[in-house]
Amino acid sequence: MTTEHRRRSGATDGRLAAVGATAAAGHDSNAPDPLAFEEALGRLDETVSALETGKLPLEDAIHLYEEGVHLAQRCQELLDQAELRISRLVAAGDAPADGLARFALDDFDLDEDG
Repeated sequence: MTTEHRRRSGATDGRLAAVGATAAAGHDSNAPDPLAFEEALGRLDETVSALETGKLPLEDAIHLYEEGVHLAQRCQELLDQAELRISRLVAAGDAPADGLARFALDDFDLDEDG
């Protein structure tokens, strides 16, 4: 993304510029490590905000939209992986099905004084 594009879209911290580099990198062996969920979600939020302004030229908006699609796919991929990990733990009996069965209120000091 060019400086001109960042100026027009209001992105001054350069984080949106990295969106294009990350989205374009795909699964290239020379590409940097994939984004963590929180980073991908933050960048997706920035991308959506830039698009919602409605002040971008058409080509820039299409480019940001494409980047947003890649970021959304990355977020979904990470969520799917997390769900699979949790499902495997539950299936293996390492975690209770409701996720909270091990905890009882009696285990906590609920007195405000104490």
